Amino acid sequence: MTETAVAAPTWRANFIGLLLVLLGGIFITSLTWIVRSVADDIDPLQAGFMRYAFGTLLLLPMVLKFKPGDRDIKLMGGHLLRGIVHAVSVLLWFYAVTKITLADLTALSFTAPVFITLGAFMFLGETFSYRRLGGIICAFIGAVVVLRPGIEVISIGAIAILVASPFQAASTLMGKYLAPRTSLYAMVFYLSLFVTLTSLIPTLFVWNTPSLHTCVLTFGAAVMATLAHFCWSKSFQIADLSFTQPGYYFTLIWAVAIGFFVYGERPDIWSGAGAAIIIASTAYIAARERRVGGQAKIRGEGP
Repeated sequence: MTETAVAAPTWRANFIGLLLVLLGGIFITSLTWIVRSVADDIDPLQAGFMRYAFGTLLLLPMVLKFKPGDRDIKLMGGHLLRGIVHAVSVLLWFYAVTKITLADLTALSFTAPVFITLGAFMFLGETFSYRRLGGIICAFIGAVVVLRPGIEVISIGAIAILVASPFQAASTLMGKYLAPRTSLYAMVFYLSLFVTLTSLIPTLFVWNTPSLHTCVLTFGAAVMATLAHFCWSKSFQIADLSFTQPGYYFTLIWAVAIGFFVYGERPDIWSGAGAAIIIASTAYIAARERRVGGQAKIRGEGP
């Protein structure tokens, strides 16, 4: 199969991609309270399976929008592998949601963008930029500040998130590779389908018949998560991963807000300082990228 040539995105495309990442972060963080709400009724592994099973049903009409190339058997292997890798990350995340605070969960998940940015440089051929890498590192430092220096005990939930991060990074890199070679509808549908099939296996060992209330809540989680994946998949298609990754750190803001309004978790000085670092680093890299894009346009290097 001939490799598809992929043009470098403009700074406008990168900004739109960043906005889509931010919107996806709102959706994905909002479903965490649902996972906690059903924890007393079903196992977190089952909650993860149900979320993707409902999501797959929601996405079935998307099959009608497939392009001929979306059924290419050569690409199907990539979709399958991505689904398996993503399922590992998802199940670990659903488990961790019920074990640690929302702020800690979100902060620890910020190790994934570090792997993603490095992988984009090494495997996807994205242009290396010290400013982009610096923005990622600074945002990661902000996440560490939120976790508070001097923590001595790492819970099993924290370990689960740390293990999930490289799997999440691998899934994102695979998604970026597939994005120019398949349609948005195929990317989202196949991911949901293969995660459902993969997560079914461990779910069989912990299955408990859910209540109607739990079914309704997990269906709502599926809607929000599906919208998030549409946002992120579209971002894959139009923007550089290394540019949009700092945007994922803004999910910390959503997590702190949910923790405060839903669970009564009051952010302290460390949360405020870490959030400030995250916002500043993301704003810096975005501003610098726009300046570079504008200079390239003046020189005739861009549209």
